Amino acid sequence: MRFQEYYESPEFKGKTFSIDEFVHWYTQKHKAFTYTRDWYGFNIPASVLQPFRDGQFDPLTTKERNLLKLCEKADTNSYIIGVTPSAEYFKETVKHEFVHGAFHVDRFYRDEVKACLLNNNVKEIVTGLKKMGYHEDVFADEANAYVLIEPETIQEFASISNTKRLREDLRTIFQKHFGFSILDIKVQELLGRVEHVLI
Repeated sequence: MRFQEYYESPEFKGKTFSIDEFVHWYTQKHKAFTYTRDWYGFNIPASVLQPFRDGQFDPLTTKERNLLKLCEKADTNSYIIGVTPSAEYFKETVKHEFVHGAFHVDRFYRDEVKACLLNNNVKEIVTGLKKMGYHEDVFADEANAYVLIEPETIQEFASISNTKRLREDLRTIFQKHFGFSILDIKVQELLGRVEHVLI
């Protein structure tokens, strides 16, 4: 939770904060602490680990220490995603988080996605991402992942029919850069393309 929120929280991005501070803020914003039910997947660039390794977030919880140990080989070019295999939307979540990793590690892909989003009207999507609790620094990354993988999740902000052409464009861009369709690939094959750990 703290790794993810240090990376993209509208309130805590780039700040040092305690679990209690985050829980208090999240509870006020959502009327209850529903974080574990609200989010199915997680994604962070490995650089986010450094302040935790450097002691800025001490004391760490046992789970935070375990995550740091699991990621001890991750270098600055690595991207970390986390999903729960038993989650209701596991397949979609794996693909959504994989797209975040692709966006981060491949500059040419990222630049083409950003250009595509700029050439389309994504104002409604950006408004939705703000309401969902994302920091503006990740709007392009999140718009790409939601429109490409799970447009139904954001349909209250931007209808699936309105994003259909954009989705096809983003699908084509992904396939051009990575050589496979992110929509058609099976999850096990996708996991075979990355280093993964089952915990």
